[in-house]
Amino acid sequence: MMKVIVNTSGFYAGTWHAAGPKAVEMAEAVARPFLPPYGDQLSLPKAERAAPATDKKAG
Repeated sequence: MMKVIVNTSGFYAGTWHAAGPKAVEMAEAVARPFLPPYGDQLSLPKAERAAPATDKKAG
């Protein structure tokens, strides 16, 4: 499962998802074809788009 933002309301794998700013959980196999660069109906939340931060130790 992955969290996505629904840009275009519609049925995704038989479940209705309304467009909106809240992230919803969806199976990765269902979401991937609708995410860029293949489609623009879904997008990733900003927190998941950013690369994981690496801890740097001062010293």
